[in-house]
Amino acid sequence: MFVGEGGNWSSKVTVNQIDGYETYQMQINYKGQSIQDIEAFSYYVETKNSGVIDFSANNVSLNKEAIYQKDLPISNSPSTSGKDELVIKVEWNVKSEDFTLINK
Repeated sequence: MFVGEGGNWSSKVTVNQIDGYETYQMQINYKGQSIQDIEAFSYYVETKNSGVIDFSANNVSLNKEAIYQKDLPISNSPSTSGKDELVIKVEWNVKSEDFTLINK
């Protein structure tokens, strides 16, 4: 599980390695008070050093608790290690924020 937060957002990426495959669960939380100001946002995630994990989504939305959660249909051979760090970039309302997710 990789977790981290910036000034406006926090995120958790869970990596599951089962039967020779690796799958991902993505969760992004908006930390601000005015959720109604965010109609849609985009995000991009990649491994900081190796570039092994690399996925994104555009025009996604938050639920009423200010959370976006998604099981990603991406499947790779197991390549993520606990030493990896992920970097996420979130873009919304002509703003952007980058922060690092570390293994917990």
